[in-house]
Amino acid sequence: MKKRKVSFKQVFKEIISTVVLALIIALLIIKFIGSTTIVDGISMEPTLKTNDFILVNRIGFLLGDLEPGDIIQFHSPNNKKKDFIKRVIAVEGDTVEIKNNRVFVNGNELVENYTMTKGITGYKDEKHWEIGKDEVFVLGDNRDYSNDSRTFGPIKKDSIVGIAFLRIYPFKEIKKF
Repeated sequence: MKKRKVSFKQVFKEIISTVVLALIIALLIIKFIGSTTIVDGISMEPTLKTNDFILVNRIGFLLGDLEPGDIIQFHSPNNKKKDFIKRVIAVEGDTVEIKNNRVFVNGNELVENYTMTKGITGYKDEKHWEIGKDEVFVLGDNRDYSNDSRTFGPIKKDSIVGIAFLRIYPFKEIKKF
């Protein structure tokens, strides 16, 4: 058998084409299927902290309904260039009420083991929202320090970027949501 000699130029060309193809595939996945984001702020503590690096599924919510408890990334209602990360509390057809510093959905008090505080401290006014078609109601887990649906009302589904499904950094806190 005769050994075939491979030139450095051929190897280099093969490596470059493989890297370019991998980058194109990665960009397509990030653009259409999933993306990454870095948490900025304390509104989702203790679940998510500043500088947590999370993966967001960009098509999952398009294929199925969002559910209360899902953590989503969405465009701010006041600044489309800024994204927020919050927890879905209620979906289309639900009623949300805040009474006596407690959150109620469809008349039932939410049992939340993920919040920073029990209830919403310092929230004296009673509030009531009807969640309309293609809307969700979102709250931060750190209720005392969250700009959420209490301020801007329910959000439209078309402003949702995706559902957070995995924290990948810090490495010691990798977690699937």
